[in-house]
Amino acid sequence: KNKRYNELHLLTYHKGRISCLKGNEDDLTLAFLDINPISDGHTLVIPKLHESRLENLPEKYSDALFRTVRRLVGPIQVAVNAPSSNIGINNGGEAGQVIQHIHVIPRDGSKPAWRNELKRALPRSGEYFKDVVQKIREEIES
Repeated sequence: KNKRYNELHLLTYHKGRISCLKGNEDDLTLAFLDINPISDGHTLVIPKLHESRLENLPEKYSDALFRTVRRLVGPIQVAVNAPSSNIGINNGGEAGQVIQHIHVIPRDGSKPAWRNELKRALPRSGEYFKDVVQKIREEIES
């Protein structure tokens, strides 16, 4: 159920069928806040090509994916006052990946960083998403 939910959610963002608060978008990638964040500022970066495995992405998409992550990590951390981040990739269906994406999870040291100890944050309001995206955009532009 959760895997299917994630697949549908990412596909609807990817196809533009539902709106999301975009932190960044270019011709090859889209970055937006995770609807069920582990921490404030938890961002997903996806290629604009549906592929479940990193090694199957054309090189221009994988390069763009990592360029976008590298460009956003600092602004995301500053926006939510986190000195560090986890950057995570699951690769392939058996690893829970339906559409290749990268998680940027800001860390301030207040929560465990290991998966078996993680708990998702409480559901967030629309204002939370608008506020965090605005802060990230301001950091990108500064």
